[in-house]
Amino acid sequence: MTYDPFAPDTLADPFPAYARLREECPVHRYDARGMQFSTLSRHGDVLAALKDVATFSSRQGQGPFRSEPIALFDDPPSHTFFRRLVTTSFTPRAVQRRESMIESLVDELVSAMLDEPGRTADLHDALAMPLPTIVIARMLGVPEELRTTFKRWSDAQVAGMGAGDVEEQRRTRREMQAYFIDEIARRRALAADGEEMPDDLVSGLVSAAMQEERPISEAELLSLLTQLLVGGNETTTSLLTNVVWRLLERPERWQAVVDDPRLIEVAVEESLRHDPPVLGLFRATTCPVDIGAEIGAGRETGRLDQDQKVMLLWASANRDPEVWDDPDEFRLDRDLNALRARHLSFGFGIHACPGAPLSRLEARLALAALVRRAPDLRLAGPATRIEPFFLWGRRSLPVRW
Repeated sequence: MTYDPFAPDTLADPFPAYARLREECPVHRYDARGMQFSTLSRHGDVLAALKDVATFSSRQGQGPFRSEPIALFDDPPSHTFFRRLVTTSFTPRAVQRRESMIESLVDELVSAMLDEPGRTADLHDALAMPLPTIVIARMLGVPEELRTTFKRWSDAQVAGMGAGDVEEQRRTRREMQAYFIDEIARRRALAADGEEMPDDLVSGLVSAAMQEERPISEAELLSLLTQLLVGGNETTTSLLTNVVWRLLERPERWQAVVDDPRLIEVAVEESLRHDPPVLGLFRATTCPVDIGAEIGAGRETGRLDQDQKVMLLWASANRDPEVWDDPDEFRLDRDLNALRARHLSFGFGIHACPGAPLSRLEARLALAALVRRAPDLRLAGPATRIEPFFLWGRRSLPVRW
C-alpha cells in the first residue's frame, strides 16, 4: 500500500492510514524526502520492539535521521547511567511535592484566561502551552522572563527531528546551548568557591557530574538538559489540548466530566490512548529481523534489514482492535487500570518517558480547574494541529464560556 506520513490528508488525520497499515502492510517501507525508514503499526509488534532494546537500538537517535549516541539517546549501560541521573527528579513522590506549585500556577493561568474580554480565548496560548513551559522552566532554574525564548528553543529542537529550516534550527540550538553552558559554568564556579548552588535540575546534574567516578562531558550535560526541556513541555501541551478538544467535540462528554469529576483521570488516560502527543519514535535495527504479520487469510513475514531506521508507531498500536474494543472511539467508560497498563503513549521499558508522572499531574490539575471554574466551556471554532509529523496536538484551540 501507499503510505506517506507527510501527505496532507495523513497529517490532518493519521488514524485512517494507520488502520490500513495494520490490515494491509504492518511492516511498511518509506523512501522519500531524503528519508528511509520502516514503520511498525500493530500493538504486538510495537511492544515487542520496545522490549527488545538489543535489536531495536536507540544509539542512532529517536528521529528519522541518524545521530551520534549521547546520554539518554543511547543503549545500556550508558543509557542506564544517565537515566539514573534524571529519574530522581521525576518519581511520583518528587512530582507530588510540586503539586501545590502547579495547582497555584493553574489557577493563575485559568483566572487570566477567564478574564479575557469577549469570553473567548485560545486554550493553547492561555493554558496548555504556558503551564508545562513555566513548570519545567522553574525546575531548570530558567528565569520567568525567558519563557518565550525557552519555548522557541524547545520548538526548534522538535523541528530538528523532522524537517524545516536547518540553518535556523542550528542557530537556535547554538543560542540555547550557550545559555546552558553559561549556567553550568556558573554552578561549577559556585561549587568550587564552596557556595550553595540554586536548588534546580541544572544544579542537580552539575552536582551529580562532579560526584560520579565516570566523567560527564559538557556535551552530555547539554543533551540531558535539552531532553528535559523538550520532554517537559511539548508533550504535556499536546496532552492538554487533545483532551479538552475531544471532550468539547461532543458536549455530552464534557458534561459527563463536569457532572462527575472522578472521570478526569479516565479522560486523561483515554486521551493518551486515543490521541497520544507523540505518534511514534524511531529505533535502528542491530541485525536483520523477521516480523510476523497476519494478512488476509494467510500469514506473511515482513523483514527489516540490519541498520534500518524503524518508526515504532504507538499511536497505531493504541488503536489496535486486537487490544481495544471500539478503538477509534473516545470513551469515558474504559477501565482506568487497563488504560494505564496497555497504552504505549509514554513508551515502554527502559526508554519510557521519565516525565510521565509530571505530565499526568499537570493534565489532571488543569482539567480539574477548567471543569470547576468553566463548566460551560465549549469550542469556539476549528482546532489546528501542530506541525511536526511525529507529534499530535492542537496548535490552536479556540474556546468560549
